[in-house]
Amino acid sequence: MYSKRLHPKKGLCLAALLCFNTHAMPAHSLPGQETTVHSTVDTTFTAPNDWAVTAIPFKLYGERQVNHVKINWQPLKGIQYYKVYRNGKFIGETQGNTYDDYDLKTDQTYTYRIDAYREHQKTASSVTQETHTFTYSGETTLYDNRNGRHLRTTPDKPSGFKIGKTYFSYRLHRTHKELNGKEKNGWLLSESESKTGLKDSWSKPREIAFYPSVNFEGIGFHYNKKTRKVVLSAHYEDQGGYTAAKIFLAQITPKGGIEIGTMERPLGHDSRDQSLFVDEDGTAYLLSATHMNSDINIYRLDETWIKPVALANTICKGQHRETPSIIKKDGTYYFFSSKASGWYPSQTMYASADRIDGKWSPLKEIGNNSTYGVQFNYVQQTAGTRKTLGLWGFHWGAQYHHRDPDGTFTRISPATFNHGYASMNYFRFVEFHDQYGIIPVQNGRNLTLGATVVPSHAPGDGSAAPDCITDGSGMASSPYFKSSHYPYSLTIELPQPSRISEINLATRLVNGSETAYKYTIEGSMDGQEYQTLIDGRNSWTVGFHILPVEDRSTYKFLRLNVFQIINVHNNHPATWADGIYEFTAFGFPL
Repeated sequence: MYSKRLHPKKGLCLAALLCFNTHAMPAHSLPGQETTVHSTVDTTFTAPNDWAVTAIPFKLYGERQVNHVKINWQPLKGIQYYKVYRNGKFIGETQGNTYDDYDLKTDQTYTYRIDAYREHQKTASSVTQETHTFTYSGETTLYDNRNGRHLRTTPDKPSGFKIGKTYFSYRLHRTHKELNGKEKNGWLLSESESKTGLKDSWSKPREIAFYPSVNFEGIGFHYNKKTRKVVLSAHYEDQGGYTAAKIFLAQITPKGGIEIGTMERPLGHDSRDQSLFVDEDGTAYLLSATHMNSDINIYRLDETWIKPVALANTICKGQHRETPSIIKKDGTYYFFSSKASGWYPSQTMYASADRIDGKWSPLKEIGNNSTYGVQFNYVQQTAGTRKTLGLWGFHWGAQYHHRDPDGTFTRISPATFNHGYASMNYFRFVEFHDQYGIIPVQNGRNLTLGATVVPSHAPGDGSAAPDCITDGSGMASSPYFKSSHYPYSLTIELPQPSRISEINLATRLVNGSETAYKYTIEGSMDGQEYQTLIDGRNSWTVGFHILPVEDRSTYKFLRLNVFQIINVHNNHPATWADGIYEFTAFGFPL
């Protein structure tokens, strides 16, 4: 099975995102209605067997050896610290839920385990996970997650669906067309073909169908190997409205016509955000946000994938989740979704199950509180000898009230899975290799994990201790620092003098009242004389700041100065929404 998917937002004005074709990078879905219902987050485990660790190899920017490992685990409620073991040997201790293991031998397999401690007593040991370090050769594509730009590309590769000896590409886009002497606004479905699938080899698009006075969202194309036809799936609405809430499922015969299987509410249920999942045995399922985006229905489809035949399950009841997506890894199903939050970032959550029609786990957080500044869109596995997975999300900067100069683009977070636990991490860069898939690239070593933090003023009500901003845990349920006085400063002492290459700042999100921080970041060697490294006093960034540092000097202290916190919707002060989750500096100790 091969699929391509696009989720345009309602009212999206960018021409590039008003259509879909099988060359395009998938995008995101329609924002749901704002809600006061809060997600139920599972942060506890009843038995050690439920608790697993993940380990993913990564490289540092400028290196060819992939010989460092990032370890993650689900934080346990009430735990004071965790001990990290490699191949059964203790290597470190931390309070958060992440740890970097550096400078390993290449082409070696390493096994990781975490032990959890409360009051100096071990209370749980994780399920282990193996990972393998490696070196690689050959060309890679290099992608910058800060702004969505390709810094290096590889020669053109085939795209589209290869059916027999021919490649096919499909596009459904909004356009105008003259019908019976009148110009109509609608959606045009077209097909192109190529013998090679390469960029400049495609034929002129052939019109398959035109649909006037309607609206499509969440458009996807999927190849059904059994029928040898391409299935088109979309959320269908009448033009100008948002109450039809129907599903559109149809199959296209290459070089032929289209057969509509469903253009109605699936089995009578309203349907908005949707996607298709095809299991290993070829059974297809429709995932659909229903009951005004309150629940997720999972429908089993017929062999053609264009007609729902049974309601297999209803999950995430009352949770108001968007962009539903499922992937299967090592026999376990993982469901991912974003929160209804308009154009702004939200916490991605997931659930897992042994059977699609069985009992699913409670929703759990993954990544950080803002999904590193994006809304989750979909999860995908790469081809090649080494199967890797990533979560793609959209940073909708072009649609912000204060427009992001970098506009709208995707961020890609490498993901790892183990016994029902899933983790994802921010890396400044990702490389794509034909054999090794996604290669995470970190912009230096993590210099601040576990570092001492001194605030200028006492913590405010509801605040955690200041060192929570360097514990490595930044999910929505994680502790954050909130000051009792404004403006304020937080000073971080690095373990040793270092050259800083990048700083990340993760701040609290309040749905519907998202904020921007006005700040500076300074560096010092003696803790007395400071040099400005980052001037963010005019920043309108929401949730997650990726801050390259150009200064090549050496520093022992970093200081975050927060001057104002502003509601980005009305420009009013919003110190009540203050919350620093994480301050992370990357670079190279000297």
